[in-house]
Amino acid sequence: MSRSLPSPVPFGSVNGEPVELVRLEADDLAVELLSIGAAVHRVVVAGRDVALGHPDAQGYADSMFCIGLTIGRFANRIGGARFTLDGSRYILSANEGASTLHGGPDGFHRRVWTITEVGPDSVTFGIVSADGDQGFPGELTASVRYTIAPGELRMTYSATTTAPTVVNFTNHSYFNAAGEASGSTDEQLIAVPGAQVVEVNDELIPTGRLVPVGLHDLRTPRRIVDAAPLDTCFVVDGEPGTLRPHATLSATDLAIDVLSDQPGIQLYTADVMNDVPGLTGTYGPRSGLALETQNFPDAPNHEGFPNSVLRPGEQFTSTTIWRFRPLG
Repeated sequence: MSRSLPSPVPFGSVNGEPVELVRLEADDLAVELLSIGAAVHRVVVAGRDVALGHPDAQGYADSMFCIGLTIGRFANRIGGARFTLDGSRYILSANEGASTLHGGPDGFHRRVWTITEVGPDSVTFGIVSADGDQGFPGELTASVRYTIAPGELRMTYSATTTAPTVVNFTNHSYFNAAGEASGSTDEQLIAVPGAQVVEVNDELIPTGRLVPVGLHDLRTPRRIVDAAPLDTCFVVDGEPGTLRPHATLSATDLAIDVLSDQPGIQLYTADVMNDVPGLTGTYGPRSGLALETQNFPDAPNHEGFPNSVLRPGEQFTSTTIWRFRPLG
């Protein structure tokens, strides 16, 4: 029996531009996705919403914590808001002190994407970023495709460019395995299969060194309250480019597994989150944990970091999977 296509429905507007919502379902998993920032609005597992969200479209466009949003053209930080590529120096729009965070003040997460394709179990969002957008070279054509299956949501990122540029995509959802309205994640467990982290300075800009995890060792699951505060990029064990486990967040009865082909995962415990408008009430410190699969921050400025350069004629692709499994 063929499945009917999900139909986009209105979800308000941002600066007069209509925003649409698409709902995907597979057995006891349902996901709601928005065209503003190609965002994840809800992730409902057996009736429990485990992802933080905002109540309206403008909330996502203005989100200080980038809740649920797709991040680009370059996720995380680029130190000094500049990089050099093929001998040319590019000055970017700074939005965190002297640095560029999450693609700049008008990154992809602030924009309404286009729904380019809808299938029975998937939806694809696309965006075109002009040459010079936020200071980045090349016209970039990018997309993220969400595909649902029982107990699993897959994100496939793609991009092409008209000139050499740098790319790094991630999704900035915050998870609470006990439910988005359950309060703090403090007693939940987090595990990351990584023996190293990216060393950063006081402004969270990488020094270029990969160092042992030390006090951040999450190879054995730890309570979030004991691991926090975290705004840390872990170097995930295994070969970059291969799909492998990146992290597991678990409550007493549900585990959320994150798999990706990216070299790292940024864990952010959101300790400074306070009175943020949520789907049911407001969110406070550590109401959710961000699990951002990605290349290393500031990769364009460190020769020893994984390649972040995309050239004309090439296609950037990466995959991240969230899996939801009952415990007990």
